[in-house]
Amino acid sequence: MTAPSGAPVFVAELPADDDRRYDPDALLTLLRTYAVVVLREMELTPAEQVELTRGLGEPQLDPDMHNRHPDTPELLVVDNSGDTPVVGNNIWHTDGSFLRRPIRYTMLRAVALPQSGGDTLYADLQTAYENVPPQWREVLAGAIGLHAYDRIAATRADAHNNPEALAGTSTYTPVRHPLIRAHPDTGAPVLFVNDLCLARIESDDGVPLELTVAELIAHATQDQFVYRHQWAAGDVVVWDNARALHRADFDAGLSRVMHRTTTAGDIPQSFTAIGEPA
Repeated sequence: MTAPSGAPVFVAELPADDDRRYDPDALLTLLRTYAVVVLREMELTPAEQVELTRGLGEPQLDPDMHNRHPDTPELLVVDNSGDTPVVGNNIWHTDGSFLRRPIRYTMLRAVALPQSGGDTLYADLQTAYENVPPQWREVLAGAIGLHAYDRIAATRADAHNNPEALAGTSTYTPVRHPLIRAHPDTGAPVLFVNDLCLARIESDDGVPLELTVAELIAHATQDQFVYRHQWAAGDVVVWDNARALHRADFDAGLSRVMHRTTTAGDIPQSFTAIGEPA
């Protein structure tokens, strides 16, 4: 196992000659230490990708029915140049935070890449929390984030010229998650933010806090917390949404096709001020 050149410590890489790339138990072991695992030169059909994902957890169907693979609905085809582009992927987010049980793992495979550009960026939310300004810690202890599907639904309705996409706002009612989450495996405190779905932050009794979503996102996505993945043919990247933010970085009109699968997760648990899961 190696790390991509210049990558921060939350990223691991398995090269083409490492058979652990196809072993879900080995991947889960790595994901307990690393937020992002890069797998090089993978050969996976859509069905094989779903099965490898199933080894990490129960596959999660995406609410975007327009872009599900026609033969393998558990797989989402992320084609930014298609007739129904996947929306919001260029905004810092964790997958499915608007769910009561947010998505845990995401597996993304490069299918068609532009000659240049089209990178994906990842930010380590555990290290971001470890480095929050001291004056924030008391404010963040016990804070709640309200996560809503509204922004995704509105963006999708506009992009697809389909007002019916707004129906998702009633299917997925807003949920409240702890702003400082105990990592499901390690119990370590993690800053649980999402620029795509986090509508506001508040105290446990609903009083708005002095910190803003924009301030938290700006802190969490500083260069020292970020890994930029430059895709190569056959690359697969697996990440833990309980620890990593991500976003795509590409110019409008750039053609890029990815295959995405995800697993269901658990209800986020709060991390208390004394450092123990609630």
